[in-house]
Amino acid sequence: MLVWEDEYKIGNEEMDAQHLILFALLNQLTVNIDNDRAGDCLADVITALGGYIDYHFAHEEALMRAWDYPDIDAHSAKHVQFAAEVKHLQAQAHSGDVHKVAIRVRAFVLDWLLGHILGSDREYAAFIASKAA
Repeated sequence: MLVWEDEYKIGNEEMDAQHLILFALLNQLTVNIDNDRAGDCLADVITALGGYIDYHFAHEEALMRAWDYPDIDAHSAKHVQFAAEVKHLQAQAHSGDVHKVAIRVRAFVLDWLLGHILGSDREYAAFIASKAA
């Protein structure tokens, strides 16, 4: 299970709260994988993930636009790539070995979430903090 640590905070309460929801979805999948029940939740989790990232990315990009973040295009492109991979995994969930797909989804989302939060999200948060000061 992934435990939310203070090091994952980017310093924006709304974005941190949204990241926590993404962690919760990932943990829901993890618990079901660990209990050999991935098939019970994979479709629901991946559908919820797809919907929530649309919401989260829209809010994150609006925040970046509001502060004239100069790297918004590159950041948004990463969002597009992530959303496309989630759609690809969603299709696999309906046609492949559910347990294997669930493990792939968990690994992909975990790697992306931590890398994105600790990398790209930290960069825009630092930019906004410097402009707000």
